[in-house]
Amino acid sequence: MLKIRAHHLLCTENFVNEGYSEDFSKNMGEVIEKLRENSEVKLIKDLDDICKHCPENLGDHCKNDEKVKAYDEKVLKILNLSSDEKYFWSDIRNLTCDIIFDRDRREEICKDCQWNELCKEVETMRR
Repeated sequence: MLKIRAHHLLCTENFVNEGYSEDFSKNMGEVIEKLRENSEVKLIKDLDDICKHCPENLGDHCKNDEKVKAYDEKVLKILNLSSDEKYFWSDIRNLTCDIIFDRDRREEICKDCQWNELCKEVETMRR
């Protein structure tokens, strides 16, 4: 079972093979492929399977831990989901699209993320 940070629900939707490094992008692509198989996932608020090759991963926490945990909390609250619970990927992906992306709420969660401009471009192309 994959472990996914709550805010990574947003990142997986906007991922266009650009990332911190080649290893990070490769891993992110592999995780997304597994998710598309409608895997059961455990939503968490800590390092997850996507963080594995991230340069911000300091081994036991994220370099930007406080900021990304706030993103996780916002996503969980908006979607009315719980941390450390198991969900089917298709269910939480649909919920994320319906409640966050279709209602233009992503920036309310992570406007100060370094990837915000890229996400805005991806979202504009998707419309």
